[in-house]
Amino acid sequence: MTRDWERSSDPGPLVNRIGLQFARRSDLTLRRRRQSSIFATSLAMGILAAPAHTLPQAVGHDVFARLPGVTLHYVDWGGTGPLLLFLTGLGDSAHAFDTLAPQFTDRARVLGLTRRGQGQSDAPASGYDPPALAGDIRAFLDLVGIEKATLVGFSAAGSEMTYFAGAYPQRIDKLVYLDAANDNRSAYELATNPRSKYPLPLPDPPGTLGQIVRASRAADPDYTKVSVRALAFFVTYDTTYIPADADAELRAHLLRRWEEYGKPFQQQRIAHFVRDMRKGEVIELHDAEHGDFLQTGPVQTRTVREMRRFLFSSP
Repeated sequence: MTRDWERSSDPGPLVNRIGLQFARRSDLTLRRRRQSSIFATSLAMGILAAPAHTLPQAVGHDVFARLPGVTLHYVDWGGTGPLLLFLTGLGDSAHAFDTLAPQFTDRARVLGLTRRGQGQSDAPASGYDPPALAGDIRAFLDLVGIEKATLVGFSAAGSEMTYFAGAYPQRIDKLVYLDAANDNRSAYELATNPRSKYPLPLPDPPGTLGQIVRASRAADPDYTKVSVRALAFFVTYDTTYIPADADAELRAHLLRRWEEYGKPFQQQRIAHFVRDMRKGEVIELHDAEHGDFLQTGPVQTRTVREMRRFLFSSP
């Protein structure tokens, strides 16, 4: 976790172990090592042993998709079979998935899309709300000639992928949420309500990332419109983040706020997914950090195992 707001490459409203804090990341390496999600939550089942399969590390190739009004960067890791499309977190390039995505190329064609306003993709003046971003996904699938895809979204991608699944049900096979099933509006209201307000600054990020953040919190996701199977990984924190320089009063305030609001909200978000996602499955992770999905380690190992079961085994 970093408090260096000026150097952040992936800022935004985030709910994490701080308990509904908006945090920012100083760089991708730090975010992969120790990160908060846009509204991270989850329950947990421990880390499994390494999967039985061993795959060569595929090299991702940079490609550019010229869509109406915007050119988007994407990464092609190869493979054959149904399309598995990875969607980025806030501020990320699709190369954030370089250690994760290639582990599916033996059973799928694997691509990763960098949303508009990030990385090497164009950054037009508008088009950062979930409907517009979902429209980019649809136009991208049209361009590459894919009728139906499985979407795997990390962090901020949850808003657009949920909207896409509801708006274009015929284009979706399955959904995988990597700490991406986020109640953005409820989290923002809780973090700014005078009764539950977080006692440290919560500025929005500048530029296009700020537009994405503000648009995503216009509403909580509507899972009732999703008809396909969905797997959601949730990272659940057992304690709150306390800055190293916090005095006794601030420390006590943060701990009280966490117990009263932060911990219950984590469970509230999971309950929302379980209640409204008709064909949903939840995997809850304790002793994990948000960015662990994107780096080699026990959390990624378990993620691959569970995703392969979900994606390639009969229900």
